[in-house]
Amino acid sequence: MASWFRDMPDMHTRVCVSNLEVSEAPHLCQPTWLGLKLLDASGREVAARRLQIGRNASLIVELGDLLPDRLRGRLAGGQVRLDLERLDMQSSRAYLHWYNERCLTSSHEKFGTVIPAVGGYWTVPNVQHRAGYKVHLAVVNLDDRPYLSTVTLKDADGVRRETSLDLPSLGSAFASLEDLFADPGGFLGARPGTLSFGNNMQPGMYYYFVANDLLGTWRAQHL
Repeated sequence: MASWFRDMPDMHTRVCVSNLEVSEAPHLCQPTWLGLKLLDASGREVAARRLQIGRNASLIVELGDLLPDRLRGRLAGGQVRLDLERLDMQSSRAYLHWYNERCLTSSHEKFGTVIPAVGGYWTVPNVQHRAGYKVHLAVVNLDDRPYLSTVTLKDADGVRRETSLDLPSLGSAFASLEDLFADPGGFLGARPGTLSFGNNMQPGMYYYFVANDLLGTWRAQHL
């Protein structure tokens, strides 16, 4: 399993994993180990830890605590990789919490192989750009190959702008609309638009975060 994480004053990340029995096969629930690796935006490993989870127990890990001192509170984004060592747990979910002192937002992941899509696009709906609603993108390349995708922004009338996003092997990016397009607020106007990625053939994880600059809060959605 893989996801995106950040450790900055405006957003920290924690991982929550449970090792719970199911009524159909309670004997399968046994103590197990969880491997955690943290990669920076370039795909370079910056921390690793192996932790045990007891039977019917839960584990909550503050990812900032795993980072070396030089990166703690200073890592703008990267990839977190989780490996559960018991195969019978590969259908379990892990939860990501992104939070600061004013908010908490979350997403869940599923252990197992990520299968690329075979058609369509990864699309972000309701794209706006104003003080109370600014869209940021988090993209994680799960591939050993570099990742390159077109990124298309359309306004409410279908007028389009296009740029590209280039990631190294196992790299990631965290970008606001302003990082990708000039004057997105003026382009979109008062009506929401859409944003889409053209590369859906390489395995990746896609999220969008809505920042409220007035309140200092975030809201996350997994694509």
